[in-house]
Amino acid sequence: MAPPSATLPAGSRPYNALLITLIALISVTGAWFMRISAIIHGVPAGFEDVVAAGVHPNGVPIKKDFTGLTYLDEGLSFLVTAFLAGSAGWHEAAYWQQFHFLLQFTTFVAITTVEACRERNQRSWIKYTTPFAILYQNVGGAVIVPLWALLLFKISGPNTYFRSGRTVPVTYARMVLPVVIIIYLIPTIAIFIPGQSIGSVQSVVAFWQVVPVLVNVPFWIASFFASSEPTTGKAKTADVPHLKILYNILLPINIITHWITIYKIAESENPMVTFTRVFLPNPAFWKTSMAEGLHWMFQWDWLLIALVFIIPAMVTVFDILRLVPDIDDSSASDKIFKGVYGTLALTVLGGPAAALAGIWGWREEQMVVMEERAEKEKDKKGL
Repeated sequence: MAPPSATLPAGSRPYNALLITLIALISVTGAWFMRISAIIHGVPAGFEDVVAAGVHPNGVPIKKDFTGLTYLDEGLSFLVTAFLAGSAGWHEAAYWQQFHFLLQFTTFVAITTVEACRERNQRSWIKYTTPFAILYQNVGGAVIVPLWALLLFKISGPNTYFRSGRTVPVTYARMVLPVVIIIYLIPTIAIFIPGQSIGSVQSVVAFWQVVPVLVNVPFWIASFFASSEPTTGKAKTADVPHLKILYNILLPINIITHWITIYKIAESENPMVTFTRVFLPNPAFWKTSMAEGLHWMFQWDWLLIALVFIIPAMVTVFDILRLVPDIDDSSASDKIFKGVYGTLALTVLGGPAAALAGIWGWREEQMVVMEERAEKEKDKKGL
């Protein structure tokens, strides 16, 4: 960690408006490929007819009774049908795409929870993770996840954002890791456990649809007992050890997920299971069947969300090198390149979420430094 000696520079993040515009365009792109274009072209082919008939194209009945609440069960049945060709392994390329995507998404669930609890974000929409979760589960992650990043860029643009309010109340900081593992990660892993009956897979996928919302429940309960007053003194950094553990566990989770996916694709004897078929949308296939159309939509979903993981990670490296200049005396352009190279290296090592988790952990440490410097600067002015 850099010594708290230099002052925190004034000003704001260069080209922040351009970054916000870029993120907004990613959201619009998601809306086009996942919603508008799909409706125009009737993709996925025959989906509504299959749902109405209550039977998948391979003859498997669509499960329609999950909770006993008719309206909720209809919505869950619709979503489960969209996932099932991949989750059940009927479409092997879709299976490994979903495996990589949904497990890597653990990092986003964890980080959005951390940022929602951070003191300085309490007046931002970032605080409201439940509406975001409901929307990205129903509208599409590629449409909604960029909006979260857009809000983060907007509020963190001025350098003053980093002067105070970094702390996550320790009550919440202790909770994030166990809550995310128990409520999000374990049900996600359960989707991909081999040997389950098709009814069990449908039930697990149905439950998974609500887990991003359920993650918030323990924090709602804890809010009745946690202090709402800003932390002071040594308590300001009491959260850091817990957050370090969180990021240090998220990183290997992503690396393991990434390399299991790579290994399984590489060893598959199915000629339709290649890296390009798993991850890259191909217009030659998207209209050929319901499963291919759904796979197309999931591919765009993960590709655009991955961009929203990678871009903030790159920007964070640039921010830290800009705001804690004694870490690196390189030129501004070199700092940008270091952000790009560092993020891409982590992405290759463990996927887009590994880049986000690894750099967010470093960010946490450096934000402590920034606050210490801002406080020393304030004390000097007060003398």
